[in-house]
Amino acid sequence: MIKERDSLIFDLDGTLWDASETVVRAFNDSIKEIGFEINLSSLEIRNFSGMKMDDIFAQHFNFIPKEKLQDFEDIYSTREKKYLNESGGRLFPNVRETLEKLSKTHRLFIVSNCLSGYIESFLDYYDLNPYFEDFECFGNGGLPKDENIRLIVERNNLQNPVYLGDTIWDKDSSEKAGVDFIYAAYGFGKIENAENQIENFDDLL
Repeated sequence: MIKERDSLIFDLDGTLWDASETVVRAFNDSIKEIGFEINLSSLEIRNFSGMKMDDIFAQHFNFIPKEKLQDFEDIYSTREKKYLNESGGRLFPNVRETLEKLSKTHRLFIVSNCLSGYIESFLDYYDLNPYFEDFECFGNGGLPKDENIRLIVERNNLQNPVYLGDTIWDKDSSEKAGVDFIYAAYGFGKIENAENQIENFDDLL
């Protein structure tokens, strides 16, 4: 007997919205503030979207001396919150309408590898708080995405959840967490031969 799906857990960047134009501005202004003239592109931001923030800083900002790295992270964190609250990001088509419909039949959650405050900025900017029961991110406890998915499942007593994401890291994390996965093929990442995938967000319906 197939259990009825009771809940959906969403990745954020590349799945619910694209905030790369806002985020790249926060990164570039933060880089400049600590004395470097290096400009990232929004494409570069989309390419490492989904990685843990400490991995992003270690792999993509290794031009920053170790003694300046913490200052950079602090400056970036402040700028990210400020810019997101001012400019937000771009919702993918039909996200709001689809979430409204899904919330009537399923419990909805978010798990992302972002900094603390990022999910709150997303929810507040588009007034989506009523649709989500809970969320978790890397910035809150420093846990990898698979552990945060498990945390959401256990904390909310979910019986048969599915995780929706757009990168191979999302797929790997959901598998490690023992949760089924749906690939958001419209997002930033590329997954070959995904068992379950959607081409548009409202395909979830």
